[in-house]
Amino acid sequence: MTPATAAGPTDGGPARVLSPALSLDASFRHIREAAASRRYVSYGELALASGLSWQAARRRMDPHLYDLCRRATERGWPLLSAIVVDRQSVPHGAMRGRPLIGFARAAERLGRIVGGDAAEFLAEEQQRVFAWAEKERDHVLHA
Repeated sequence: MTPATAAGPTDGGPARVLSPALSLDASFRHIREAAASRRYVSYGELALASGLSWQAARRRMDPHLYDLCRRATERGWPLLSAIVVDRQSVPHGAMRGRPLIGFARAAERLGRIVGGDAAEFLAEEQQRVFAWAEKERDHVLHA
């Protein structure tokens, strides 16, 4: 069976061969780069960073983001998945519904105290991710 391909970037670049699994290293690099620009990332964009279509990555994304946050927590970093949102939320970063509940539950499983307002916790964590990326801009880091 041959790997699937995805359309190239919107600039008309070449199609990419898609890989079978999400990569923590690729996700980390993509999130760090976006955070350094104070930019939110869509789930689909993060899937493509690992060479996966959104359809192929969809069921794998929640455990993947949890693992990324677990590793970040072990290193004393903020919850990096805070800036990963659905496509419609990329301009502003707000989450609601299932994604917000999932993020808050993951944060609590990792020992964070979310409190009564998950959206406020998310917004604060997003700012922590942006500040972390700025502070670590010139350092070599690995997921």
